[in-house]
Amino acid sequence: MSALTLIILLFAAGALVLVAELFIPSHGVLTVLGVGLLTAGVVQTFRFAGQQAGSLATLACLVGLPAFGVAAIKIWPKTWIGRRIAPRNPIVTARDSSVPVEEISRYIGLSGRSITQLRPVGFCEFQGRRVPC
Repeated sequence: MSALTLIILLFAAGALVLVAELFIPSHGVLTVLGVGLLTAGVVQTFRFAGQQAGSLATLACLVGLPAFGVAAIKIWPKTWIGRRIAPRNPIVTARDSSVPVEEISRYIGLSGRSITQLRPVGFCEFQGRRVPC
């Protein structure tokens, strides 16, 4: 395998892994792997292609990675596939609550304490009154 082939494969694999991060929830593992592959590509570029090509590869990564990050955060969720993978949160209204909003609105901003375990629903005490939470 020639040095140029290795460099191209490292950059291509790094870009492919970063794109895979958009589809596979890996909690950043694929991002670290992708950046590592790109870093290996830059190192190999310095090693085999010289100072000028290595500097150009470094500059391309320093510009390309933040641009990819901005596109992944700002543009990706607005695409048709991004909306299918991560749909918008539903709008919750007062009718969706199991407790009347009027009953609990007077406790907003007050401190209370949990009486039972909240998994996910339990009881809290506000000013001596038990309220479902």
